[in-house]
Amino acid sequence: MTNNHPNLEGPPVATDNRLPLSPRDYLIMLVLSRGAAHGYAIIKRAESLSANEVRLDPANLYRALRRLDREGLVAVAEAPGEERRRTYELTDRGGRVLRAESERLARLTDTARAWRLIPRGGEGA
Repeated sequence: MTNNHPNLEGPPVATDNRLPLSPRDYLIMLVLSRGAAHGYAIIKRAESLSANEVRLDPANLYRALRRLDREGLVAVAEAPGEERRRTYELTDRGGRVLRAESERLARLTDTARAWRLIPRGGEGA
């Protein structure tokens, strides 16, 4: 069962060796954590979130979405009245995996800050 607000709360999920997520998968899932979207919107939002550091071409996006759907991390639905236009949403499991990956990245970032590899908030480079 999916909804527009996947379960990002609750106990950590058994990720079935799904972590770490690739930057592409992480961005796709991060975009979908804000609600269902169609392919073009996912591309534009992911590019914006990554400051254009990660560019998604349609072929790779749809290949990734099909794989994430098979893995139960996203779900696909046809847009009402538009059988060729599909929207994608994060599943509850996908939300938990996204949360686990976000926590993993936060721990790594905390370590990098502690080791002065990146500045702490408010400090110059």
